[in-house]
Amino acid sequence: MTTKFTINGLPYTVNLTNLPPDITLNTFIREHAQLTATKFMCQEGGCGACVCVVRDGKRSWAVNSCLTLLNTCANLEIVTAEGLGNQRTGYNPIQKRLAKMNGTQCGFCSPGFVMNMYGLLEQNDGKVSMTEVENSFGGNICRCTGYRPILDAMKSFAVDSNIQVPKECADIEDLKPRNCPKTGLACSGTCDQSRSTLVYDDGTQWHWPKNLADLFEALDKVKDSEEFMMVAGNTAHGVYRRSSQIKHFIDVNGVEELHQHSFEGQQLKLGANLSLTQTMAIIRTTSKQPGFEYLEVLWNHIDLIANVPVRNSGTLAGNISIKKQHPEFPSDIFISFEALDVKILTAKKATEEQQLTMSEYLSLNDRKLVLKGFILPAYPKDTYTYDSYKIMPRAQNAHAYVNAAFLLELETDSKVKSARICFGGIRPDFVHASAVEKLLVGQNPYENNSVEQTFNKLGEVIEPDEVLPDASPAYRSKLACGLLYKFLLKHAPSADISEKFRSGGQILERPLSSGLQLFQTQKKSYPVTQAVEKVEGMIQCSGEATYMNDVLTTSNAVHCAFVGATKVGASIDQIDASEALKQPGVIAFYSAKDIPGTNTFVEPSFGFAAEEIFCSGLVRHSEQPAGVVVALTADQANRAAKLVKISYSNPNPEFKLLPSLTDVFASPTPDPSRIVAVSESKIKKIKFSDQPDKEVRGIFEMGLQYHFTMEPHTTVAIPFEDGLKVFSATQWMDLTQSVIAHMIQVKAKDVQLQVRRLGGGYGSKISRGNQVACATSLAAYKLNRPVRFVQTIESMMDCNGKRWACRSDYQCHVKSNGKIVGMSNDFYEDAGWNLNESPIDGHSTFTAANCYEFSGENFKINGNAVLTDAPSSTWCRAPGSVEGIAMMENIIEHIAFEVQKDPAEVRLLNIPAGNKMTELLPQFLQSRDYYKRKQQIETHNSNNRWTKRGLGLAVMDYPIFYFGQYPATVAIYHVDGTVVVTHGGIEMGQGMNTKVAQVAAFTLGIDLSFIKVESSDTINGANSMVTGGAVGSESLCFAVRKACETLNDRLKPVKKNDASWVETVEAAYAKSINLIASDHYKEGDMQNYHVYGLALTEIELDVLTGNNQITRVDILEDAGESLSPYIDVGQVEGAFVMLLGYWLSEQLVYDRETGRLLTNRTWNYKPPGAKDIPIDFRIELIQKPNPNGAGFMRSKATGEPPSCLAVSVVFALQQALQSARQDAGLPRKWVRLGAPTTPETLVLNAGHEVTSFRLK
Repeated sequence: MTTKFTINGLPYTVNLTNLPPDITLNTFIREHAQLTATKFMCQEGGCGACVCVVRDGKRSWAVNSCLTLLNTCANLEIVTAEGLGNQRTGYNPIQKRLAKMNGTQCGFCSPGFVMNMYGLLEQNDGKVSMTEVENSFGGNICRCTGYRPILDAMKSFAVDSNIQVPKECADIEDLKPRNCPKTGLACSGTCDQSRSTLVYDDGTQWHWPKNLADLFEALDKVKDSEEFMMVAGNTAHGVYRRSSQIKHFIDVNGVEELHQHSFEGQQLKLGANLSLTQTMAIIRTTSKQPGFEYLEVLWNHIDLIANVPVRNSGTLAGNISIKKQHPEFPSDIFISFEALDVKILTAKKATEEQQLTMSEYLSLNDRKLVLKGFILPAYPKDTYTYDSYKIMPRAQNAHAYVNAAFLLELETDSKVKSARICFGGIRPDFVHASAVEKLLVGQNPYENNSVEQTFNKLGEVIEPDEVLPDASPAYRSKLACGLLYKFLLKHAPSADISEKFRSGGQILERPLSSGLQLFQTQKKSYPVTQAVEKVEGMIQCSGEATYMNDVLTTSNAVHCAFVGATKVGASIDQIDASEALKQPGVIAFYSAKDIPGTNTFVEPSFGFAAEEIFCSGLVRHSEQPAGVVVALTADQANRAAKLVKISYSNPNPEFKLLPSLTDVFASPTPDPSRIVAVSESKIKKIKFSDQPDKEVRGIFEMGLQYHFTMEPHTTVAIPFEDGLKVFSATQWMDLTQSVIAHMIQVKAKDVQLQVRRLGGGYGSKISRGNQVACATSLAAYKLNRPVRFVQTIESMMDCNGKRWACRSDYQCHVKSNGKIVGMSNDFYEDAGWNLNESPIDGHSTFTAANCYEFSGENFKINGNAVLTDAPSSTWCRAPGSVEGIAMMENIIEHIAFEVQKDPAEVRLLNIPAGNKMTELLPQFLQSRDYYKRKQQIETHNSNNRWTKRGLGLAVMDYPIFYFGQYPATVAIYHVDGTVVVTHGGIEMGQGMNTKVAQVAAFTLGIDLSFIKVESSDTINGANSMVTGGAVGSESLCFAVRKACETLNDRLKPVKKNDASWVETVEAAYAKSINLIASDHYKEGDMQNYHVYGLALTEIELDVLTGNNQITRVDILEDAGESLSPYIDVGQVEGAFVMLLGYWLSEQLVYDRETGRLLTNRTWNYKPPGAKDIPIDFRIELIQKPNPNGAGFMRSKATGEPPSCLAVSVVFALQQALQSARQDAGLPRKWVRLGAPTTPETLVLNAGHEVTSFRLK
């Protein structure tokens, strides 16, 4: 069947039978239309990189193209970032503003943000409020920026915007729909095409019914033995992966009867196939009708489901269908509808209709029963009280720990006539707290006696199951009770509630976020120190910026997927790929025996211990790659990989699987063979500097953190002449080139790498991506054809190392005022299965004293690596220093708690005279109103039982060490005087190329517009050191300046006083002067230095749920003379927010039986979203001119140091928690908080018992 798809106004004629039945819109856009602005990463609607906009002639909406099946799009006009604007036709205002307002760093997520905003404006005729805008990006993850500049750019389009916009993009062109190229009129979607059924060669069928009769006709074709799927938005794939055995796809989007709604008398009827977004619009309108005011609560709850693109595509029926197929699914639609006693309209035939309750429908086994609609009754507000709740790991785009909905029918005397008390997330068979419902009938629910009975009974009947990685039963039980208590506090008559308890009835209301950025510039140095737009910003926002997976290859390219070993501790005996090789499209399978050279993706000559590309014997961790499947498509490769069978020998009987640091220390006597002393103190016994008054002991634990780069590990390898051209997402080209060459036994000259930019790195692409690079290159070498490997999120999280988890066992001896006179710190860091990339004897130890005073004899520190059965841990943003500074700052906080002194005063007491912090900290405390705000917080906490606030301080003294060598080449074109720079560094969002361009322009004395920074490669960037440690930009700027100075020296003889730059260059060319210069930075060219920073974080905590929000953050960052203030402010914000995720929400859970990572997707691993950032986010760069300052041109690094300040949020939570514990009557005791401090941790340590809940 031939059909036409219209993308950006251009028709694409496609024979659908030549494509897979379940091909996604994203795959078609990228691989067939070859429009690469639309990215992908998670492939499950959780990251937003893939967002584009679709129109049907009536409306426009944003969708996740990775979920949208192509065969559902034939009547739609599809718009991608290329269709909005580009450098040839002009840029769209959204693209302009995002670029001009510093909203990009790595840029990989930028087209998705742009398209989501475009869809929002189109959907609302350009009229949106700032609140609506800020609420609409829950499905777009950015790991780089910290969101603040993105939100500012987007909010500037709101009708009530107060955002200051750069002059060059202040005028808004109308965001008009594109005209149809055929008619010249506004496009109304693709010209209507008649489709009914399509049969593929393998027997798979697609059906496009137009009405219910067609739908049942399609269902009749489904045999009992066949799997089928009714397709609407396919958003369920983001939760439960779609079966590969589906034989019938039935597109219900064209069935008009399923999209209708009506409001008659005392009921609202909603068509089953209405999207959640359409449903929200309908119920908001209907909520103005008497008896339907409760729909405003329902609107707010639906707003918490997933994210905007998912709600645009996902349907009511789809959500309930997931619940039917998977009873454990915490459906928000189900829990709300069940509490509201919504009835379901079903049909077995087109002409028949049956009304069922929710529970009746879920219990039926008829898989062909069609959901037609839902009937919502009226609930007069003077008789009924309704509310619902959803408590999540982060503010948006997460499934619930527990969700709940409550409906009370009250008589005139406030006695309960009927009650519906419903909970989700308890266990699959538990919905109604029936015993509580019965108990409440006939009682006034707000009387103390009734409240006491209610929670005694509820505590008995709530018995959550224990299923990892879900939160613990203890938390979910206490949370469920807390939600009903919250309901009673909110709806009880005012006179029945204690004033101190009142705030517990509300959820935390988040106002609009805002930010303040303060910095200075030096005009004499412009464009250096000038706040300029990122040189790549505009092409990142338009999607024209190229990443590794955007490299186009010939049509014979193939794709890869790893095959993982699963039996940890056993050895691989045999690998049988025969079944996989029989699958359609599968080309080859390679394992360790197929590698002609060395089987390692890290180089011993570079200081690494060897790690196998493909496991050949002992399995070190779950999903360790044992081979690679090569197929015509990525989907075929991933499916076939699951069919490869691996047989194992039994592990050593003494082997005990311990996948995490916590598992190792769970034993009273940890296995000594797993603990490796790395950095041992020379001090045998601590010598106190004074007689101590008190001893403080404690344990501080920090977990792993996944880097969550938006760009997956990606390599494209292309055979070229007598070698390979490799486009690899690597931070270290030299290492990647070396391991590939040694693997396939060729010379380095025959493996040439090119890297345009990375979509984020944070250390993950220093060596971990080499496993993908080697597998890809091996396949290209063997098959002599282009090979592309984009690792799936599950595979990346399963087999790549994370930040080193850390445990600190500390013992301090202090004076009664908090002065430390002696201290020991034995810390242990999770190495994974080997010791590569250890920070222990580096920044973990270097920063462990932070800025505090110790003698050579009173501080004993021992650093140990702990071997676990997990992937080898790896560098992650500010490796070692995050742990080192956090350990010390936690100790200071603990000391202050024990001696009952202000933590700021204890810090000042322990900072030695002459340290810069003695000057910075008092000024910071005063300018940020520390003492006044602390008093306000204490007053709030004394007046409020269930909402608490806290103020956390962190300071850092961060040592910067230069290392390695970095080459650069600068070439001047005689034709027009423009300049191109290439270097051995890797641009990955840190703004290296912008700073390099600024330095080149300044040194050559020309306008910034003359400069272009080109791709990095292993020719001009040969032998370059890794880009990492936050010093790459400075080192490359140094190399570029040297090259530019060489060129200046060559131009001097021909330079005339009145000659322009172009004239001077032409004169030099005429004299055959070499206009190309190369130079490099080498270790020792610049002196090391220290970066100082301070952060003050204020939080508010909901004690009943554990949810919290960051109300304000102040950061003072020592940036020297910032080379590029917008870049550096962005680095500070982004580093801080990335680590907020570490301290609050990013939890990695391993199965202790198998070693498998259970949190390996966006569904269950939650980095911060747009509404998790500080509400008030203030950044100041200390920028005092210092002619003798260290650093390149007196600048300082900003990419990593600010990460260390985010621990302040834990100290703020400690203060809030201590107030809650005091109110609960617990003795004063330090609480062990660490990374992550989740809502579960907070509730279980808050001290309240549900049986003690009272309203007065």
